Amino acid sequence: MKLNKQDVNFSRCDISKQIKLPNTLTPELAEIIGIILGDGHIECGKKYFQTTMYLVNIAGSVSEDKAYYTNHINPIFYNLFNTQFTISSRRNDELVLNLYSKAIATFFVNQGIKSGSKVDENFVPKKILNSKENTKKGFLRGIFDTEGSMTFKKDYFGKHSKPLISLKMKSINFILQLKELLMEFDFDPKIYKEEYFDKRSNKVSVRYKIDLAGKKKLKRFLELIGFRNPRHLIKVEIWKKHGFYPPRLSYQQRRDILDGKLNLEEFYN
Repeated sequence: MKLNKQDVNFSRCDISKQIKLPNTLTPELAEIIGIILGDGHIECGKKYFQTTMYLVNIAGSVSEDKAYYTNHINPIFYNLFNTQFTISSRRNDELVLNLYSKAIATFFVNQGIKSGSKVDENFVPKKILNSKENTKKGFLRGIFDTEGSMTFKKDYFGKHSKPLISLKMKSINFILQLKELLMEFDFDPKIYKEEYFDKRSNKVSVRYKIDLAGKKKLKRFLELIGFRNPRHLIKVEIWKKHGFYPPRLSYQQRRDILDGKLNLEEFYN
């Protein structure tokens, strides 16, 4: 699918950096769009004092996501745009990726990503909904790698052996569109409404959750879409090796389990 770039303007900095823009919607670009809608946001033309902001921002965890963004996402982004994110660490394990570019920020807004920090009424861009199968897979991989979770629920014996892929969003429209996309690949996702305390607004808010539960759905997800984020892959690897995976393990504990330095049974004593 060809992309419209007529309204995109390059700043002097964009030109000096030799930034380029993709001509077509590829699975790699769709994956980046999914990531931004999951863990990121766009600032496009917002005024800060005397400055007009054009920013692509993504947030994550240093311990959980640094390898994913450094080794997987930045190379993809460089191939698409001839530039990459600046990655920095902040307090409390926070990882921040920033890229300042008028052309790139405007480009993503033109592809259907709303400008603004964590837009509550997000939606899946029409270009994604009307794209080819592999492009939709790329988008789903990006959104589940960043906004999704991989957990295991307790079985009859008290072990966490039952796989559950979940994703939560405030936007019911986004969740319903996500369900449509998953159903195209013969999944049968379930949607739930949740109330939770939102620390940002200091009040009880509503969000929506979409679930893919069970071993068959996990197997199908890994075959058709797949994870690229090590935070999910390492959990699946432990589950495949031991048949269960306890909750709330740190990334280092997971590595120690795979390296044989930590006994998984100790978490059930």
